[in-house]
Amino acid sequence: MSARIALRVPDRALLGAYEAALREGWSPNTVRNVAPEQLAAIAADPDAFLGKLVGRGGRIRLDDGTEVDKIPDRVRWVFALDRPGEPFVGAINLRWLEDEAGRAVEALPPHVLGHVGYSIRPAFAGNGYATAALGAMREQAREIGLPRLVITCDATNLASRHVIEKNGGRLVETFVAPIYGPDPRLKFIVDIAPQPSAAGAGQGTA
Repeated sequence: MSARIALRVPDRALLGAYEAALREGWSPNTVRNVAPEQLAAIAADPDAFLGKLVGRGGRIRLDDGTEVDKIPDRVRWVFALDRPGEPFVGAINLRWLEDEAGRAVEALPPHVLGHVGYSIRPAFAGNGYATAALGAMREQAREIGLPRLVITCDATNLASRHVIEKNGGRLVETFVAPIYGPDPRLKFIVDIAPQPSAAGAGQGTA
């Protein structure tokens, strides 16, 4: 049976569950542990934390201390609908660039390795939640007009590789991103079928 999840927009009503996961040591960033700094930001001003998380614009700090412009993104928190109490199980985000007309384009800046990143709490790993969350985020990518997704993972991360492949990912490259260290990474492409046209959406055969 497939995992049942909901992707929810971060807000004050959900913040307690997110904060509890951070206190357990879970991090939404798989490259480095950002839990301590996020907990400090929530304690200082929870509304500002949420505003920065879901808002557009501003600057972000990379792992090497460099500051860059924040690109458009959607951050969603993942909740398990097939567990008692529908617990918070992780986070997923979609990021992209836009042309001058505001349309999503495939290109990404050098510091962004892929369109999607996700992290599932260890206690809930291996139950299909990442696979279901990526599938749901593919639909959001379709909504904004991305024809395909680039998704990457560490070459040794077999679990993440399986998640990507279950969502139609095909391996296109093994590479090294010096900004994130010397370890090899895998690049996958996930094609996204276009939205059906309004004219043809209701057509069919009896």
